[in-house]
Amino acid sequence: MTSPPPSAFTASTLAVDQQRRRRRTRLLLGGAAAVVLACLALWAWAGSGGTSGGDDRPAPAPQAPDAVRRTAETPPRSVEGRAAVRYREEIRQVGATADAPGAWATERTFAKGFVNTVKGFSLTRANATDAKGDRPAWTLTFPGPLCATTRHVSAAGWTAVAYAGERVDPGQSLSAPCDRLAVIDLDTGKKRWETRLGTADAPAGNVNVTMTDGAVIVAGDQGSAAYDTTHGTRLWTRSDRGTCTDTGFAGGGPALLALARCGDSAAPRFRVERVDAHTGRTTWTYRVGDGIESVHLASARPAVIAVAAGDVEVSHLIPLDEHGRARGTIRLADTHTPTGCDRPFSAVVESCPSVVVGTRQLFLPVDDDIVAFGLATGRSGRRFASPTGAMTPLEMNGDQLIAYREGSGFTPSAVVSLDPATGKERPLLLFGANPDDLAGTDDPTRDDILYEHGRLFFAATSAYGPIDKGHRGELSNVAVGIESVAR
Repeated sequence: MTSPPPSAFTASTLAVDQQRRRRRTRLLLGGAAAVVLACLALWAWAGSGGTSGGDDRPAPAPQAPDAVRRTAETPPRSVEGRAAVRYREEIRQVGATADAPGAWATERTFAKGFVNTVKGFSLTRANATDAKGDRPAWTLTFPGPLCATTRHVSAAGWTAVAYAGERVDPGQSLSAPCDRLAVIDLDTGKKRWETRLGTADAPAGNVNVTMTDGAVIVAGDQGSAAYDTTHGTRLWTRSDRGTCTDTGFAGGGPALLALARCGDSAAPRFRVERVDAHTGRTTWTYRVGDGIESVHLASARPAVIAVAAGDVEVSHLIPLDEHGRARGTIRLADTHTPTGCDRPFSAVVESCPSVVVGTRQLFLPVDDDIVAFGLATGRSGRRFASPTGAMTPLEMNGDQLIAYREGSGFTPSAVVSLDPATGKERPLLLFGANPDDLAGTDDPTRDDILYEHGRLFFAATSAYGPIDKGHRGELSNVAVGIESVAR
């Protein structure tokens, strides 16, 4: 008997079983363990040169509501972690897989996509000691499945999602017409606006969505288009590109990068373009060399692309300057291949979440550590060694790097702030191990890990049904959130 074909809602029982065996587990302390945690926190703080004072960096200038958010993180009053959110779903079909695209957080809300819904969980209540963190504050339901999301959020707490405008059978999700686009308010669960996609529509799995300051950009099989973030007014479209097709965009601030695929599908050539998000005009073009299997947009500003030369795995990172010229090329060894660049059945090209780019350096995992590489030279620099489990870079916070580090044994898992100039480490959150609390959500090669307003979130991109009928009724973790006990 053969397995069913891959889809957004079905997977073979063998694949599900293999994925479950690969899941790692760890999380939250309680009772006497909290005392141990507090001691560890004090030890780590003192050992890293931390002080009890607040962050003395100047506050960022206020942002426009439709600008892509840039959060300035500050250390919490206590590094001891507690549960903030736990979102679980039951899938009753044996061997089934449900898509869970998109995960976002504001200061007030954590939101998670699941099949054809987005659910928002309040972060303003004391939900660590009761069941409120398990119940959504709001649910936004779409006619058909979500088919594209962006990780970006505006300063006002808005994000963009694409979805099918009609209901489809679960097994047909990948072929559903991805013909609707909406901007939603994550704090209220309301649509700010929605529109039918014209030149940018395409079957699910072939659509890419991103955001820049003031604009939402969509790419699909038939072309690409941009819309004003606040009102949904279409800004521009482009569909006749000769032998080239826009396969996706990367945003995240004032800059926009486009990835175009050109020529024969059997031997494609790639171009990376800087595009004005509000006019669609191309300001420069970088032509990727021949023999490249795939290209990913790791960062729009500074511009960094990830390429697979002669294989499906990313082999080089190429920083580009403000004129679209290659700077130092970073050649990657087997021990530090970026994770998550190419997720199955996804058109996302703004990927490689394990590559975090600063103004002068980028950071990526090497074995269990994190290593800095110069954008101008391509040479490796400071190495942050992990004393316990693997470290994953999450984001830049000014000139500091925020990273997640897995725990080991009696050593808690942690969110830490790393200083590239001095090599010093400062703990932000510490939390211990409780089997199954994170199961299915903490694999950085396929799941989302977010840090926002002092909270850490683990979010699965898929949830699984039972292995057999005897396991019906079990709940799959979709997302878990952790916050400081002293907020």
